[in-house]
Parts: sequence; structure tokens; C-alpha cells
Amino acid sequence: MKIIEIENVSKTYALKGRNKGLPVKAVSNATLDVEEGEILGLLGANGAGKTTLIKLILGLATIDSGCIRVAGYDVVKSREKALTNVGALVEAPTLFAEYTGWENLKYYAKLQGANITDERLRAIVDLVGLSDRINSKFRSYSLGMKQRLGIAQAIMHKPSILLLDEPTNGLDPSGIAQMRELFINLKTELGTTIIISSHMLSEIQQVCDRVAFMAKGEIKAVKTMEEVNYGVDAFRKFSIECSNVDGACEIIASQGLECKKEGGAIIVIADQNAIGDVVTTLVNSGINVYTVTKIKRTLEDLYKEVSK
Repeated sequence: MKIIEIENVSKTYALKGRNKGLPVKAVSNATLDVEEGEILGLLGANGAGKTTLIKLILGLATIDSGCIRVAGYDVVKSREKALTNVGALVEAPTLFAEYTGWENLKYYAKLQGANITDERLRAIVDLVGLSDRINSKFRSYSLGMKQRLGIAQAIMHKPSILLLDEPTNGLDPSGIAQMRELFINLKTELGTTIIISSHMLSEIQQVCDRVAFMAKGEIKAVKTMEEVNYGVDAFRKFSIECSNVDGACEIIASQGLECKKEGGAIIVIADQNAIGDVVTTLVNSGINVYTVTKIKRTLEDLYKEVSK
């Protein structure tokens, strides 16, 4: 089921400073559907339009053209209803430095006015992994702890949708791993739909169900992780180790498939069915096939491809 629907959305800003007044299209004719219960990665370099698109979903910026619906409600015409079950962390969390983590959560729970109990808050604190430091002052927190407390604030009202803008920015490898585990827990334990905006491609690759690539305000492609990792049909890569690499290359090329020698193996671009026929042909030609391995691509490679 589609929980967020973005249709032909555009947003133009006027530049400030020396080029004041010049229009810049931050988002251009963006169309994207987000499925309920999935983790979607919104990927792109700084300035690609990711943050602006998240702000448009949240109604924090006005839409020039197009339409965004959240849970079936138009965010312009029915913003309150659309965002009732939405939590967000856009940029750095705004929390009080001299308050403890717990005092910050209690303060924002009171502002929510949604009868958020201490039991609920303790469960959230456990979920984000801050139980041992929740009574320490916010100013003493590491960057990763601050991000986790910001997420705790964003989910205290049990939102079904969570929007996170660069949540791992500035974190060390340990903090990134903890954040990754948190995203997976939110999905598996609470069924939360999550959109994560990031330029850290390798991290997104480990947690997302799908990814949307943005460049110059446009959504260039939307792909499942299977498509990201291994390509689509005829574009999948396989590594074949065999007893006669040169002879195997000639046979494979004669079948009209793209192949090359690499590190004592053959890299073949073919779909799943064709690779089975390749192995059969090689064996029937007297060539021993030792291994056939599907090669996992990196998001970096795919992002370069999509950006072109």
C-alpha cells in the first residue's frame, strides 16, 4: 500500500547574496511512491534536493506545483491530518543543552499533548539505546547520542512514518552501526515506514528496501536493493572460474554475451537463465567449471551510472 505519494512536485528558490533573486530549481518534477513498512533511501550529493523534498513532504516549504499525499491526505489542503502519524528529524535535533535526556523527552511529551506515559518514554529510550545515559545532560552527549535522542523525540507519539535527513552525518563507524541497527529495529518491531536522506551510499545499501537517486533536483531512478546489488536481467554480472579461461571466453563471446578476463576468472554479463546455458555449453565443450558467483555491485557504481 502506498503511504506517501509524490506527483510531479517542483520547488524553486531565489538565491541570496551576490546572485540574489536568481531562481534555482531545488526540486524538479519529482514523482515517487513510498510503500507502507519499507525503508526507502533518498540518495544524492549535497544540493541534489533531498532536504527540500523532505521539507515539502512535511509542509515546511511550499510546493510550487504538483501534489504530495501522506496516508491519503494532501499535505497542502489537509496538513494536520496528513502529518498526524509522521515523525521527523531534519538537520540537528533542537533540544535543551542543560536538560537531561529524560527532561528533554518529558518536555516535548508535554508539548505533544497526546498523553505520552513514562512507560512509553522508557520503552523508546530502550529502543534507541540510551538507557544508561538518559539522566545525563544533553550537552554531555556524543553526536550519535544526540541523534538518537532526536529520533526518540520524533517517535514518542508512535508515528507510522519517520523522515530522517542525513541522520548519520558526522558519526564515527560505531555510531553509524548503532544508527543502522536502530532503523532496522524501528521497521521490524514497530512496522515504521522510514525515509532516510543520505549521501553515504554504502550505509544506505545495508538497511534499505529501495533507493531513489536524486541529482539536480530530479529523481533519476528508483530501484529495489536486488536491482541495485545485482542489476536487472541482462545486466547482471557473474564471475566464472574454470579450467580454460581463454577457451571459455571465446565460447561465451560466440554466444553473443559480453565477457572479459579478470584475475584468473571470466566476468560475464547475462541474465540468470542465460548463465545456466553458458555453464552447460562450457562443460559440453570439455571445460571444467569450478565456481559461478553472482557479483554484487556497489551503490557508488550505480549512482555514477544513474547520475550520467
